[in-house]
Amino acid sequence: MKLVHWVFGVCLFTSSCDVILNFNLGGSFRLAQVLMFFICLAAVARIVQDGRILWPRGASALALWVVVQLIFLPLAGVWSIGLMFFSLLVFTVVGVLAVVQLYGQSDMIEPLVKMYLLSFVAVAAYGLIQFITPLFGVVAPFTAQFYVNGKLARINAFSFEPSYFVTYMILGWIMVIDLRISKARIVEGRFWKWAAIALTAAMFFSTSKGAWGVMLVEVAFRFGGPVLRYLKRIAYSGKVLIWIPSSRGVAAGVVLIAFAFAGSLYLHKLSFDPASFLSGTGLAGSASHSLDTRVGDGLDTFHAFLDAPLIGRSVGGVAVYRAHREGVKVTTMAEVRTFWGFPVIFDVLLASGAIGVIPFLVFLYTTSFGAMRMATRYWPEERAKWLRAMGRAMIFEWLLLAADQNLFRIYLWFHFTMVLLVAYHLEFAPAPQPLPETAKQSYLPTFEASPLYDATP
Repeated sequence: MKLVHWVFGVCLFTSSCDVILNFNLGGSFRLAQVLMFFICLAAVARIVQDGRILWPRGASALALWVVVQLIFLPLAGVWSIGLMFFSLLVFTVVGVLAVVQLYGQSDMIEPLVKMYLLSFVAVAAYGLIQFITPLFGVVAPFTAQFYVNGKLARINAFSFEPSYFVTYMILGWIMVIDLRISKARIVEGRFWKWAAIALTAAMFFSTSKGAWGVMLVEVAFRFGGPVLRYLKRIAYSGKVLIWIPSSRGVAAGVVLIAFAFAGSLYLHKLSFDPASFLSGTGLAGSASHSLDTRVGDGLDTFHAFLDAPLIGRSVGGVAVYRAHREGVKVTTMAEVRTFWGFPVIFDVLLASGAIGVIPFLVFLYTTSFGAMRMATRYWPEERAKWLRAMGRAMIFEWLLLAADQNLFRIYLWFHFTMVLLVAYHLEFAPAPQPLPETAKQSYLPTFEASPLYDATP
């Protein structure tokens, strides 16, 4: 099991890699996808040994949606593309269930969740390196975009661009923030305090408008209720309580103000116009090219769905059908990328039809709001805190995907996996005991000789 744990850990740490660790094996494959083949083999070994298949909540809806895609496969338009996408979907779903077989009743669940959280911290740390090093005249590898060429970088880490980075990073940011607020044992300590700060900084300095938007939504949810209750208390009692910060709070405020002042001086030195942060939105007189393109693609995808609302085009046929409506014949993956369904939920709608999309929506509910409701039933058990954080992260992920494309993002399906896994473990497995100090690092990868699969937990 140690080797399997190592392999899946590599999958988690590389799930956001777009610009590295890609292989051409008759098609483009990420390292995480290649390694998931071995995870599936290990899961088969577990199923054969135990003589049973673990079936988490939401798996039936997901399986039914895969059947819907099979039914509509003949309507893909181009058989080779349709089969390729359907095969990828089946492999992805099998990978989700494979991880549940391996960890669904294992006491390795806590090390796995901690490893999952650490994968976001590691990517955020590299993203901050990308932001900081150009300030000293050094451009970190894989940096994709600058606001000021060679001086003021936008964080993208190992993703194609900042918007992709943020769509990945929002999962880790929401989880760590929620776990810290709920005082979950898994994120106790000074390291996780600084990890939360690093994740927040990486989100902010990506300068993605989507990131700033969801961060404002999270702040509104966190502080909106307490502020309203405070104002209501003032209205009823007529007493105003003034919060006096501690000396540590004052020091932190002074440091933040100093950093903000230094940053403004640096931007002034670069003759940087802050209005460029709004580029593409149409706000403050800026160009609206990005907004116009997204709205146009969204309307086109929805109109394609309205052509025959009950008929799905399959996950591989959406781009083919959209291109066909514009008189273009799609034959390659490069052309498919030009006509992705947009946003993701419209892509799924066009692929499935009005009735066929229902199982997917049930699955989506199960892994978001449903997960949070289940966590409430088991609160304040430690795993319930994990599940609520993951459910909230899924909700925010789909807020970002409402303005983005491509359902087959590896990290999205890994998050589906973790939600299903933790929910199953919470419902059917005994609570894991806190790791003793001498064993806390036992889950880390080692190079000891071990079989691919060991049934011993």
